[in-house]
Amino acid sequence: MRKSVRPAVAIVAVVVAVVVGAWFGRDRAARPPDLVELLPAITRAAQEFELDPQLVRAVVAAESSGRVDARSHAGACGLMQLMPATAAEQAQKLRMTGYREEQLFDEDVNLRLGSAYLAYLLKRFDGAEAFALAAYNAGPTRVKRWREAAPDASPREVIEREGFEETRTYVRRVLRYRDLYTGR
Repeated sequence: MRKSVRPAVAIVAVVVAVVVGAWFGRDRAARPPDLVELLPAITRAAQEFELDPQLVRAVVAAESSGRVDARSHAGACGLMQLMPATAAEQAQKLRMTGYREEQLFDEDVNLRLGSAYLAYLLKRFDGAEAFALAAYNAGPTRVKRWREAAPDASPREVIEREGFEETRTYVRRVLRYRDLYTGR
């Protein structure tokens, strides 16, 4: 009888360790990096395009964790993880003469171009943050299709029903980070 108790105790101990580990790991993952050192640059870029600085801060946190030298496997660069073609398009719209791709690793340039793109997406999607953030992650054409597939749903519901898992997670993360930054 004693031998059968030991395996049961061991199983309970393992289950408790897994649950506790997952809980604490989840808690750490839920906290965004503070990015205080980037706040002046984030605020300048956000104000130029009439954006909530905490939303821009949340995008930076979700995209690069504040690493100005970040580069994704897909080729997205810098703090706001802009694709070079998207950044070049925004630079052209902003009439940034002499813009070069390597400037994506300059925090001010990256934040300005990323904020311009986010403002464009917000305008394109009538101010719906969930749609704009989903488009920032998955592209505006996909979000337009998702929106058309669920015209009766709210923006958040559309993303939850139609969006890719990565995009759903991204939108939730950015909005959660923004809420944590603003104390909501």
